[in-house]
Amino acid sequence: MKILVVTQCFYPDIYAVNDIVKQLVERGHEVTVLTGLPDYTTSKIPKEYKWFRNRKQIYHGANVYRVSTIARHHGAIFRCLNYMSFAISGWIFASLKKWDDFDVIYVWEVSPVTMAIPAIRLKNRYHKPLFLYCMDLWPESIKAMGFQEGSLFYTLVHVLSKWIYNQCDHIAVSSTPFFDYLNHVIKYPRGKMSYLPQYASEELLQENFEKKPTNHTDFLFIGNIGKVQDVEKIIEASAKIPQELDYTIHLVGGGTNLESCKKLANDLRQMDKIKFYGPVPANQTADFYRMADACLLTLNGDNLIGHTLPGKVQTYMAAGKPILGAINGAGQDIINESGCGLCVNAGDVNGLAKTMISFINNRERFSQCGEKARAYFKNEFTAKKHFESLENVLQKVKQKEKREHEISVC
Repeated sequence: MKILVVTQCFYPDIYAVNDIVKQLVERGHEVTVLTGLPDYTTSKIPKEYKWFRNRKQIYHGANVYRVSTIARHHGAIFRCLNYMSFAISGWIFASLKKWDDFDVIYVWEVSPVTMAIPAIRLKNRYHKPLFLYCMDLWPESIKAMGFQEGSLFYTLVHVLSKWIYNQCDHIAVSSTPFFDYLNHVIKYPRGKMSYLPQYASEELLQENFEKKPTNHTDFLFIGNIGKVQDVEKIIEASAKIPQELDYTIHLVGGGTNLESCKKLANDLRQMDKIKFYGPVPANQTADFYRMADACLLTLNGDNLIGHTLPGKVQTYMAAGKPILGAINGAGQDIINESGCGLCVNAGDVNGLAKTMISFINNRERFSQCGEKARAYFKNEFTAKKHFESLENVLQKVKQKEKREHEISVC
């Protein structure tokens, strides 16, 4: 198929969509990407992308077109400007450029949902089906920014989000609780949705990440450190663990809350127990898994975003590590269903601390968790299963649009 991918987030920033594009090309598809300028790691536009440089690139065989965006910097105002700039620049570029023929538009949607606006323009201009892979719920996501339901801004974003989602021909969700939200809140038809969980590299299954037994316990968190991830609860839990216990928490990743997490760790006098590494490319994470005895998983539970299944769950499982979580929804369900670890409710600092203490004092209790994690991963979260399901739904969307177009012509 000829697939036009639209996403505000793309390489060289570290996102799962980078590998999706690479694998689609490897599977024989002709892929084009419409994206913005990279700014996630530093919140600034790198100098090599300023002044209209590198606006067309090749990424693993895919043609990549970049439109101008305002750097996210820090704070809600710049974040909104960043979101709006891609939507507007992308809409203009989608309108002015003469695009090569394509079969389907694929939107890889994390926040913001407005990244789908250029795709809607392409859909209407070329009468092609629009598929959206939903990993964040809007307007629910803006609650994490402090905007409350019922406020004017929330209401406006709700109207816009409802319009965007309902322009899609099909939505695949990465977490099953999303079905009810999109159906009841957004009024999107349940029959036009499907479940497509994220995947992790199966190469991790070939690696032996088993750590040689020691008296020291190493906990690992890898991923984005933002408000939604609620990494602060890990730091607060650490402060409740008896400091004579021999453990280290390794926090690997960058994000908007990285500096505030460092400050919190310092304020709670946890810097001797917690190490910060900043963002690390996916191909350099193996050493962290080798040092880890267990992986930590947290997510803010103040709203329905807390029911998301974070992509790190699949990676943790593929690495064969026990998972200790403080998370609601799909994440908690999968930990309990697979038997790969223990989970308390989101925000339960005392519960998370007790779980970590239990692991430190009785590691034998968790000895089978890694094997159970990998077994569950093989059944549910392989790249092979993900892409076979994706290709199947894209073909159905393509054929449905083709039939509807033929009927309208007749």
